[in-house]
Amino acid sequence: MDRAQLIPILLAPISFGFGAMIAFLGLYSLSVNVADAKYKNHPRAEKTACLGGWLYIIGGAVMMIQKILSG
Repeated sequence: MDRAQLIPILLAPISFGFGAMIAFLGLYSLSVNVADAKYKNHPRAEKTACLGGWLYIIGGAVMMIQKILSG
């Protein structure tokens, strides 16, 4: 794939569904990955999964709000 094909793909608008998928990925991280880190007694992994999950949720929410406000 050359640059002429790649640039329009990267500049395409983000859909509402993509934002929702990112938010659900954050929920998965908060539920499954944090629980697994607690079970395995890895406090650093638990903290990282929790932080990453919240960042994904916030990012997905921002994408969905941006899509709603842009029409």
